[in-house]
Amino acid sequence: MVSFPEDLPPRPESSWRERNCPGFRGCFDFSWEAYSLYTSDPLALARRICMITTLGVRTALSILGFFFGAYGGSIAGLVFSSIFAVIGFFFVAWCLARIGEAQGTRKVFGISMGRWHFDIFLFLSALMHVGFLLGYFTGLGRIGLIVSWYGMWILIAAVAWITTWAPEQPDTYL
Repeated sequence: MVSFPEDLPPRPESSWRERNCPGFRGCFDFSWEAYSLYTSDPLALARRICMITTLGVRTALSILGFFFGAYGGSIAGLVFSSIFAVIGFFFVAWCLARIGEAQGTRKVFGISMGRWHFDIFLFLSALMHVGFLLGYFTGLGRIGLIVSWYGMWILIAAVAWITTWAPEQPDTYL
């Protein structure tokens, strides 16, 4: 007859996610501290200002697009733009936080991309979004704005995807 042991070791403490989703590799986690302007590093401050500028301009253009849809009287466009604006805000916020917090280098098509490359991308992204906002009021055109808007969304998502790759290990010659 087999008996059940009375003295079992204690179970390890784990979170709800670890118990219910073992092996889950969540990628949509980031801290809002990635957008904090309280830092002593001037490069981190410039990086965060570019991130906030990009996110702010995207939000402003989403709100303008919402009002444009409301003015046009298209209920479907109004609903679509409002849902897309909310989803887009959080997705782009996550992407920019990933880019802003990236450390190390990644090989992309044989080229090493490091912190400097991600900083240049954030600066150019902020600059382009300010241009989109100016273009909205100076006649960029609805189609040109939509193409550049979604093109930047795809580009931001692609760079954020690259930052999820494991950083390259430095070469050691022993």
